[in-house]
Amino acid sequence: MSFTHKLASFWRLLFGNNIHAFGSVSVLLLLSLAIAPAKNFFSEWRHYQKQYVHMIQQRSDAVALQRHFKPGIQQIWLPSLGVVDRCTTCHIGLQEASLSDIKTGPFRKHPPVYHAIEQFGCVICHEGQGPATTLNEAHHSSEAWEQPILKPVHLQAGCGQCHFDKLLGTPQLNLGRDMLAHFGCVNCHTLYQPDGSSFTATDRPPTLTHIAEKTTREWIFAFVKNPQAYSTRSGMPNFGFKDDDLRDISAFLVTQSTPSGAVFTTTKTIGQPTAEPTAGASLYGQSFCTTCHAVQNAAGMIVGGDIGPELTKVGTKTKPEWLKAWLQQPSSYDPQTQMPHYRFSNEQLTLLSGFLAAKTDTDFLANVHLDQPASEQVSHGKKLVVEYGCASCHEINGVKKPENFAPDLTRMGSRSVAQLTFLPGMPHTIADYIEVKVRSPRSFGPGLKMPQFTFSAQQIDAITTALMAQNERAESLPANLHVYSKRQSHYEPAGQAGQLISDLRCLSCHVINGKGSDLAPDLSWEGSSVQRPWLEKFLKDPTTLRPALIRRMPKFNLSDQEIKILSDYIMTVYQHPEIEREKTFPADSHTLEIGKQLFNSKYACTSCHIVDTARDKGYIGPVLSDTGGRLTPAWIYKWLKAPQSLRTETLEPNQNISDEDARALTAYLASLHVRSIKEAGK
Repeated sequence: MSFTHKLASFWRLLFGNNIHAFGSVSVLLLLSLAIAPAKNFFSEWRHYQKQYVHMIQQRSDAVALQRHFKPGIQQIWLPSLGVVDRCTTCHIGLQEASLSDIKTGPFRKHPPVYHAIEQFGCVICHEGQGPATTLNEAHHSSEAWEQPILKPVHLQAGCGQCHFDKLLGTPQLNLGRDMLAHFGCVNCHTLYQPDGSSFTATDRPPTLTHIAEKTTREWIFAFVKNPQAYSTRSGMPNFGFKDDDLRDISAFLVTQSTPSGAVFTTTKTIGQPTAEPTAGASLYGQSFCTTCHAVQNAAGMIVGGDIGPELTKVGTKTKPEWLKAWLQQPSSYDPQTQMPHYRFSNEQLTLLSGFLAAKTDTDFLANVHLDQPASEQVSHGKKLVVEYGCASCHEINGVKKPENFAPDLTRMGSRSVAQLTFLPGMPHTIADYIEVKVRSPRSFGPGLKMPQFTFSAQQIDAITTALMAQNERAESLPANLHVYSKRQSHYEPAGQAGQLISDLRCLSCHVINGKGSDLAPDLSWEGSSVQRPWLEKFLKDPTTLRPALIRRMPKFNLSDQEIKILSDYIMTVYQHPEIEREKTFPADSHTLEIGKQLFNSKYACTSCHIVDTARDKGYIGPVLSDTGGRLTPAWIYKWLKAPQSLRTETLEPNQNISDEDARALTAYLASLHVRSIKEAGK
């Protein structure tokens, strides 16, 4: 019998008459209706719940866990946040404190976090598809859902949707945002936060308007070719220019350079110092140049700060006459520089410039030989400078800062994968795209302009985390959930003192009224804090209060008149409204003894502070051996009661000291003077 005949016979059997047809259709209908409950019975979420019940039955706390367990699909619905979340259907033990011993799988306890799951759900932090009840749909991307859950290394991106300032618990997010600003990413890319404010670049690329005064065309050629060969800390990326392009770019930059007017004002001949060879190195150390600048030591390690450029090979870069003029008055060349005016004498300028000029690397320029450039080479160099957006970072004569030079990254974390080009074999997710784009920008096409940075794997993960936080959800969340960063202060000190503060670049290290850097203590209330004699002595010859720190206040060689102007201003203007400077505290022998006992025993202050330099080992906080000669009693008392009310960033703990104890401690600390302590130790 043929297949056709068999099929016809089977059809007659099922639908040969009305009775057979009714029975067959009924059976098919029953089978179709059974699919849904069967699928539900064998669903993944039910499998996980069965596993959970079986697991807790073996535990000593089984009764309590069983009582807390709710079978079936669990859902958190938060319309105001746009959250529909069924994650707790499988992740059952998230809030069970006794499951802290479970380290893997869906049943482990959630780590301690400030936010309650019932108020925020899971997907607002972890992303993923909240309504899904299968592992693949909830955790991974698909044609219908492009946002998988965040990788553990990028998890802090969820915090960045609400928090736009630094958090103690999000170091990866903080690092990524710092890098976007520090490495000039936001000079080319637009990057706005939900409050409408934009990321501000914190890097300070040098102006190139007077570059020919500072360095040679050969150095420009070698540096742009490989910035890290000159300085491993250089933030300048590698654009991969060919030698002919480098020849033309260096030609244009030297040609566009104009005189700055910065000249060394002495008539002495500029040359190497004839003094003892180590004198320049000693002056470099005494001026605490390492606070801002790094150099490579004999062991090959880069040591020093990163506020200013690395100086290991500075003699290869700078012309001797420029270097000396720069050290004499930096703002004459660059009015926006962070470098303070040190007021060096001619002899000191000769010593220091000679010491720095000797820091050379003959190999750096060994293979660079450039002829006089032709006009077409200069024109081509300018074209390249424009095309590659050099003016996004540097000020260049004849070249305007480009607008919208690179793609807007404001919503990068929500970018549709359909809008992106992926390399063969790459997972089609936003995070993977960002990682590869930052690691190897031109792998997506040789004609792309984005240069090659030398970021570590950790830095790439941090940048990816920061950009994943830039998404549509961050903008759509209720405004009351947004924790904005502090608004930048536009404070400018006034008068002669203000000019001195600007000339000394105090705000490069200190914060005053919300403006400046946190490298050194906040000076906003300095007039209420210190005593005038100490302040004048300190400005004349700064001494460290924290011996363990390498970064210290430099000596600026201020005149007596300049010190008076600064002291008058600080003591008058930088006053705390709640501190009475002249307030005193009783200091009889009984009170002093009580204060001493409280200091050494009850509050264990010597754990962090030094009073007796021969005995105490507390190197965390400042030395207190001359507190009575440095600080006002009123400031000491206020500090003991509420240190964070005076300086929010301080590590000093608030120990909730009673008024009585605070008065005794204040009396004791105000009695401490270097002379009396030395005499007591004899």
